[in-house]
Amino acid sequence: MDPLQAKQQMTLSEFRSIREFIYAKSGIFFNESKQYFLENRLSKRLAELNLRSYGDYLALLQGLQGGPELKRLFVEITTNETSFWRNPPQIEAFQNIVLPDMAKLARERGQTRLRIWSAACSSGEEPYTLAMICHDLRDTVLRGFTVEILGTDISDKVLAQAQDGVYNAYTLRNLAPEQLQRHFVSLGRELYQIKPDLHRYTSFRNFNLVDYVGYRALGAFDVIFCRNVLIYFDEAVKAQVLKAFHAQLHPRATLLVGHSESIHAFNTGFELMHFSKAMGYRKRA
Repeated sequence: MDPLQAKQQMTLSEFRSIREFIYAKSGIFFNESKQYFLENRLSKRLAELNLRSYGDYLALLQGLQGGPELKRLFVEITTNETSFWRNPPQIEAFQNIVLPDMAKLARERGQTRLRIWSAACSSGEEPYTLAMICHDLRDTVLRGFTVEILGTDISDKVLAQAQDGVYNAYTLRNLAPEQLQRHFVSLGRELYQIKPDLHRYTSFRNFNLVDYVGYRALGAFDVIFCRNVLIYFDEAVKAQVLKAFHAQLHPRATLLVGHSESIHAFNTGFELMHFSKAMGYRKRA
């Protein structure tokens, strides 16, 4: 293949067709300022697959053999900037307010299991952060409870990283040295691995947030984290996702979204919760 073909420009028509396909499959919407982003991310796939145009690539995705490439597409187009203890005020609100409240409500329902969903969990930093908190509270706030933390993402690549539980010093930068020592094993070269105690709280699976039928199979949750994800959806998809979250939460359970995201514009059945320097949403009973 001519190396120049790997840098072939994406036409506006090709961009719009691929954008519509991505939107239909994932709910992620790219405005026209993102044409270069898609071209940059997908040009490598054209070269690797020996395809002559982005139209040919779309035809592959739409064909009978498109399933495996669709998974690869999701890997290429999703961004996965994250870290442990991201947005500390919200994490601390979860630790000090949300979790005790959810334990109290579960006891009132006669349940001894708490379920937390980290939606779009990327490479696992968020679910493991939550596992650290739950592990530290196992003999106090969570005495007598079993805690299950489900991490889901659309990208198999980041889910494999989450399963491995190996992280570099940069993504661990928000943790105190004592937390690092308590919950991780040093592998050298500034790499650290999650200890087995935290693995026992977590499970990971591929899940597409626009698979509205699939939500029911996930079961009911006490807390859903979906942070810095809704910004990638248009209002129609956002409304559907929020409706699905609402259906999967117990009464008076909690939804935590990104600090720059708001669901005020949607009649979602949630009420705003104010924390110190953070906010969340509670499902109305």
